[in-house]
Amino acid sequence: MVLEDENRNIVLTNNKFCELFGINASPKDLVGIDCKAASEQNKVLFKNPEAFIERMRAINADKKVVLGDELEMLDGKILERNYTPIVIGEKSKGYLWTFTDVTLKRTYRKSLEAQKQKYYNIIANMNLGMVELNNNDEILMVNQSFEKMSGYTEAEVIGKNARMLFSAEDDDVLKEEREKRKDGISNSYEFKAICKKGKTRHWLVSGAPNYNIDGEVIGSIGIHLDVTDTKSLELQKENLLAKLEKSNDELQEYAHIVSHDLKSPLRSINALVSWLKEDNKGILDDASLQNFGLIESTLEKMEQLITDVLNYSSVGADNSIKSDVDLNSMVNDLVSMLYIPDHIKIETKSELPIVKGDKTKLQQVFQNLISNSVKFIDKKCGSIIIDVEDLKSYYKFSIKDNGIGIEKKYHDKIFKIFHSLKKSKDSSGIGLSIVKKIIALHEGDIWLESEPNVGTTFYFTLKKEQ
Repeated sequence: MVLEDENRNIVLTNNKFCELFGINASPKDLVGIDCKAASEQNKVLFKNPEAFIERMRAINADKKVVLGDELEMLDGKILERNYTPIVIGEKSKGYLWTFTDVTLKRTYRKSLEAQKQKYYNIIANMNLGMVELNNNDEILMVNQSFEKMSGYTEAEVIGKNARMLFSAEDDDVLKEEREKRKDGISNSYEFKAICKKGKTRHWLVSGAPNYNIDGEVIGSIGIHLDVTDTKSLELQKENLLAKLEKSNDELQEYAHIVSHDLKSPLRSINALVSWLKEDNKGILDDASLQNFGLIESTLEKMEQLITDVLNYSSVGADNSIKSDVDLNSMVNDLVSMLYIPDHIKIETKSELPIVKGDKTKLQQVFQNLISNSVKFIDKKCGSIIIDVEDLKSYYKFSIKDNGIGIEKKYHDKIFKIFHSLKKSKDSSGIGLSIVKKIIALHEGDIWLESEPNVGTTFYFTLKKEQ
């Protein structure tokens, strides 16, 4: 502070005044100095010196109290100046100036304003509708996204009761949510809203209480997401799944009926052939007997094909309950049951894990792949190696043989139904298709690497239980 007399000579000042203006003297040494002349000399300290002097003259001439006058100095400091004229009777007796360094305060305020503007822009332009309410559900503020969602402008909704304006039928829900906000509870909920054009929409709302500086709940803030399209898709999905489940059940039933109806005439034909052979025993020549043999072989293959098709259609119906399956024990039991020629050796290289799945279907996978390897081994010393690799989220299995191998062009085709590389009554071309479906049901994949006359390795994955 600095106190001047009516002639503008310094009467009193303090250390802080000297410090603010960089004066290397004690306050006592400044007493009697002409303040007007000193101001002219020190005007260079200010960012706009001429404006500083002109403003000082205007203040002195007006002789009225001035509060919060800002001065910007060259060194970056911002000072707040107050002016109080001292009048006794009607006669001016002097002037009191006070200066406060508000640099930090102004910087903080500017930063606060910048942050406020930044978040206001984010709130105004985000794709989520925002609404601020008071404790009476009256709308205090909405952002642009909410205007688009509701069809109302901010001017049309300010001061209106949100519950009465938008509620379609969940009035009780909104009342309950308002009470939760008063109790300081934040949560999410869904309700039907009526927009400006009368359309009913589904809104997902994340609501939170709004507090004042004393920590009192003064209302709530809600973030709104229009989930109408999502709800519609969910409903369509549920309807499609219901229809699909019904279709699958009907298809399964149809497959069993067709299987039975197709097998019956085949068995009748087979019986007739047997009777013809028996009735004409010793009469039929070799060519006729050979033809009858071909008929029986074809009938047998047809029956096996019908059975395989039924098995293939049944694999897609994943109604089984998954349980822990000890693959090590299962494969050992399977190998002991299968017919394995003496010249073929089966080796399990690593301990197989326990996985979550359908035991019967997983047994089909290993049985098909091992039987395939046995069927196509043409070496004097056959080898089948079963192995597993423990990876991060799944197990990678391999079944490697030294059989005839498969050309690259057939690698994709062999997993398709009715594709068999070796035409025989024992091969319908469905086995690997069933394997692929079972592995897909267990969220895995299957592929192979092979070289003709060297051998084949089938790889497949099974997802680990999380």
